[in-house]
Amino acid sequence: DTIGHGTFLAGLAAGSSIPQEDFTGAAPEAELAVVKLKPAKKYLRDFYLIPSDAPAFQENDIMMGIKYLRMMADRLKKPLVILLAMGSNSGSHIGTSPLSQVTQNYSGFFGIITVIAGGNETGAAHHFYASIPAGTEYEDVEIRVGKEEAERGFVLELWAADADTYTVGFISPSGERISRIPIIANNETSIPFLLDATTITVNYQLIEAESGSQLIFMRFQTPAAGIWTVRVYNTQRFKGTFHMWLPVQGMISEETVFLRPDPYSTITVPGNSRLPITVGAYDTSTGGIYIHSSRGFTPNQIVKPELAAPGVNILGPSVGRKPGSDTPMTTRTGTSAAAAITAGAAANLLGWGIVEGNYPTMSEASVKSYLIRGAQRNPALTYPNREFGYGTLDLFQTFLRLRE
Repeated sequence: DTIGHGTFLAGLAAGSSIPQEDFTGAAPEAELAVVKLKPAKKYLRDFYLIPSDAPAFQENDIMMGIKYLRMMADRLKKPLVILLAMGSNSGSHIGTSPLSQVTQNYSGFFGIITVIAGGNETGAAHHFYASIPAGTEYEDVEIRVGKEEAERGFVLELWAADADTYTVGFISPSGERISRIPIIANNETSIPFLLDATTITVNYQLIEAESGSQLIFMRFQTPAAGIWTVRVYNTQRFKGTFHMWLPVQGMISEETVFLRPDPYSTITVPGNSRLPITVGAYDTSTGGIYIHSSRGFTPNQIVKPELAAPGVNILGPSVGRKPGSDTPMTTRTGTSAAAAITAGAAANLLGWGIVEGNYPTMSEASVKSYLIRGAQRNPALTYPNREFGYGTLDLFQTFLRLRE
């Protein structure tokens, strides 16, 4: 591990006790099986205009990693908790992506739990939501693009609600206008801007295969700095609503943002999958939600995240630490840490239920229900809510519920 992310999360989930550091992993008696992903292929990084220093992986590799873990658990006859501490803004955000469906499919097996980090996208201004009133022709979506040296390009996705259809036009920072681009089936339109040395490629998918919704995929290559306007035209209206997402943090310049962002529905893919446990992060010192913890609900109103767990200034092992060494520990913040702690809690439940024989048919649905029933809830809040889901993780109370 050259980054430290995987080492840190493995320690949080199942690290041994280090008394001198006042540290113990959530499930220290669990065994670890680790899949190291290879970097995404260069042609994919180039197509999605991903910065050269950003860690990026392929969805099919993650799916194969999950399959490997499933086969290992089956061979060893042991229960399994799968921790996915990564996410993307590419997809419908309603659990229909191929990776989301893989995590759904494994949810039906006894003794297999998937825990997914909800993402750290609140406050990043990467999500836009609009509801176009009946009789209104279009909605203007403004994007502030960073300086050329900071932003070489990015992709943008528009997802329609239900059977609504839209078309788009553009206004560049210099005022150059591209009128509504017509829908041409199975065709890609490339638009060179004369004044801004920018090329935008637009691909309309009238019916995206998994979701059944319209997807408009837009690729901004060498975009000029300044305010870009995407003019979204209502072509066939039922609800008149749509969502747009820019890439997640690290995949795009921090200067490139929506000027009127929406903080909700920012759970990253595949955390929008219905059955797996999706986790947000909160600060144990204040009891408040971590400011960047992605918020629900999903666009189709599935409650995500289900839980929030500690995720601010969490202590864990750094890269290269060996037992008895003087390598310092480190602290990290985010929903990945919260998901790792929750994965350890799930492992403890599987240990009690399946390994010790108290509940041999323990499933993902039952583990999720027990964690929700044992969660702490603030009487001042209404549950479920978009930040905490059903409450904050409390494994002790969950085991008390099991005794009842």
